[in-house]
Amino acid sequence: MANKDALQFYLNLGGKQLIDDIKTSAREIERYNQRFGAQKLRTSAWQTVGAVRRITAYERGLRFACERGWVEIQWIAADCLRVRLRLDSGEFPAPFSYAVCKTEWPIVPIEVVEGPEALEVRSEAMVCRIGKQPFRIGIETLAGDLICVDQRGMRWQPEGAVALSMALLPDEACYGLGERAQSLNLRGKRFTLWNADPWAYKRGTDPLYYSIPFYLGVHNNGVYGLFWDNPSRGIADLGAKTAGELIFAGEHGELRYYLFVGRDVNSILARYTELTGRINLPPLWALGYQQSRFSYASQDALLKIASEFRERNIPCDVLGLDIHYMDNFRPFTWSRERFANLRQLVSTLHSKGFKVVAALNPGIKIDPQDTVYRSGVERDVFLKYPDGEPVSAASWAGICHFPDFTLESARLWWAEQAKDLLDVGVDGLCNLMGEPSVLTEKGIQSLPDYVLHDGEGTGSDHRDSHNVYGMLMGEASLAALEKHRPGTRQWNVLRSGFAGAQRYGASWTGASASDWDHLRLSLSMTLNMGLSGAPITGPDIGGFHGNADGELFTRWLQAACLLPVFRAHTSIGTLQHEPWAFGQPYEVINRVTIQLRYRLLPYLYSVVAQCKEFGWPIVRPLFMAEPDNPDLRSVDDCYMLGDVLLVAPVLERGAVGRSVYLPLGQWYDYWTNEFLEGGQTIDVTAPLERLPLFVRAGAALPVLPEMQYTNQKSLNTLALRVYPGNFETVLYEDKGDGLDYEQGDYRWVYVTCGWEESRLVIDRRVAGRYQPDYTKIKLEVIGFDEEPMEVRVDRQGAPLWFYDDELLELTADPFKRVEIRRKPRPTDRTILRRPW
Repeated sequence: MANKDALQFYLNLGGKQLIDDIKTSAREIERYNQRFGAQKLRTSAWQTVGAVRRITAYERGLRFACERGWVEIQWIAADCLRVRLRLDSGEFPAPFSYAVCKTEWPIVPIEVVEGPEALEVRSEAMVCRIGKQPFRIGIETLAGDLICVDQRGMRWQPEGAVALSMALLPDEACYGLGERAQSLNLRGKRFTLWNADPWAYKRGTDPLYYSIPFYLGVHNNGVYGLFWDNPSRGIADLGAKTAGELIFAGEHGELRYYLFVGRDVNSILARYTELTGRINLPPLWALGYQQSRFSYASQDALLKIASEFRERNIPCDVLGLDIHYMDNFRPFTWSRERFANLRQLVSTLHSKGFKVVAALNPGIKIDPQDTVYRSGVERDVFLKYPDGEPVSAASWAGICHFPDFTLESARLWWAEQAKDLLDVGVDGLCNLMGEPSVLTEKGIQSLPDYVLHDGEGTGSDHRDSHNVYGMLMGEASLAALEKHRPGTRQWNVLRSGFAGAQRYGASWTGASASDWDHLRLSLSMTLNMGLSGAPITGPDIGGFHGNADGELFTRWLQAACLLPVFRAHTSIGTLQHEPWAFGQPYEVINRVTIQLRYRLLPYLYSVVAQCKEFGWPIVRPLFMAEPDNPDLRSVDDCYMLGDVLLVAPVLERGAVGRSVYLPLGQWYDYWTNEFLEGGQTIDVTAPLERLPLFVRAGAALPVLPEMQYTNQKSLNTLALRVYPGNFETVLYEDKGDGLDYEQGDYRWVYVTCGWEESRLVIDRRVAGRYQPDYTKIKLEVIGFDEEPMEVRVDRQGAPLWFYDDELLELTADPFKRVEIRRKPRPTDRTILRRPW
């Protein structure tokens, strides 16, 4: 944001008083800069560890005394090792990491064979070759295929900087690193590891809000992950400086990283999220449609929006309260003028089937009359300058102090302050400005490096704690929800985060622009967040900055309708971005798109549950459906939801069609039920009202009836739509809220579909004790071009079934097996164009 633009925006939002506070804050920071400002960094030559002098084995791995340092390699699991460098001594105390949550691992059996030039260390999942002259690490498969290898290896500078250099294989595609405004394949780019609020970003803007130093490399020999466990300011260079070199570097802290080797992307992410934590299962309502803006001005305005949704028959579960609901932008407060009775407002919205999510930001206004400020001072929870004075900087509320979230007592204090807000019935929290961001005349910036943090009692400065600030704010807000809303599932959203932040909440892709390139970016950004272990995310539908027109909003809504977070949100001063705001035909089309989300919600919920259980991404790039096809590794104009649905949205203005590659296998067009062979690119007709959507043959999709919000209706009958083929669909069921599932009140349902000569067999088995409301299953089997000869349910003839226009319908008690027999054909043993 340019200086002139920033000042005008602040003036419009907070008036002259905010401008004056920003100038006062600038003078304060400048005064401290003169006293404690960082000296210009020296650039000494990089040092390496040199040759190995001595090797010591211990029960979890190996330690190497080298010419210039000590290295420890510990096998965390058969497919994961941790590497650490120490310069001061050969002692390796237990490391501290905000990212890592699992520290106790079983001992891994390894076999070590030492040769004159290298060691070969073999586990049941990989071979690690460690060179001695100089020290180098390489990883191979058990069959001897190279997975990854050091290039220049570990390096450091005497001033404290550390770095790792590895080789990029010629065919290696690069993913991960959190939130990056780039295409899916990040190869050839350089990124800053330093959370920032760019206010208005575009393609190539770097950095953004979320830095996750987890890298995923995919090439013809296999897949590997690299987690750089260092939160200080740094860089990740994926072949930008040198085409064949991968570099991670940090200005400060220990050189510590993890290597993961697996058979596929899912296995890598399963291990990485075992190490850094997995998502909490969200309430079902959080997966419904969400509507917000910065900001709805009053409770009357919000009630009007709620009424519009219900009167127009457009489903919606969540309405957002951005910072204008607050009393002069002070967190944990609300305006007694514009939101005079927040409790009544929330109660009314609840009665209409809406949940309410309220924004928070970390700036606590310096005001001795304010109880939140006074209690913060009394509890000594605020960040400090080196002279012990609390940090003062400008935020939306004016000149503020900022909690030190690396201090446990500060996180507890924060959770306590949320009591009044959550007691009035607010259902979820949205954490803003956790980069952390402060307002300046030059735009939005962060705090100086010399600001002190507690660091869990160890002491640190802002260089080391900046990137984890937003994550720890999210941890504190999640603690607030759990403290004041016990027994329920929590919905907590973080704008800023680091590796491991997925444990504390969802995210979104920040302040995008209302243009077609940002629509396309929203897919690649969401996919790479999922490949970074932070899968519950999505864009501001329609864009945050600027005004979408009807076509852009409609196509964006379609593109996002099966992403994990489904929320429209726009900035102050823009046009309305509600689904009806653009008139007809857009309102009708947008209603159908949102209804599609709700119809498919049971399948989306099942994929989210698998993510919670196994760490797999919720939405996945196309190459994961056909991993041996290198031509798919840069495709980012479509995505898979789980392994069943392929979503191929229209991303260009005026387009009424597009081409899409169908991965190997067999597929159906969701709308027409047309059967399609995979392994080919097809042209799809896609007028404005059509989202190209494809279903894998053999899938069984549970579909819900029309409803205005989740759980509006109790289901007596579950519709299960079957697409003939050979496949197994895994579904998950529980109450959709509450914590009973943690005590085992859930179940997995496995529906296997397959052909046995002239019979289509649908097997259904259940594991778990949860008992859903429905007592009947309505089976809808598509694609039969003539009436079946016989239908049997659990080996008994079905008493009643219907066939019309290639659709077979059957309603029965929950079954174990359904057999549908058709007339024998010559092609029964050799499946040709259709799977029957």
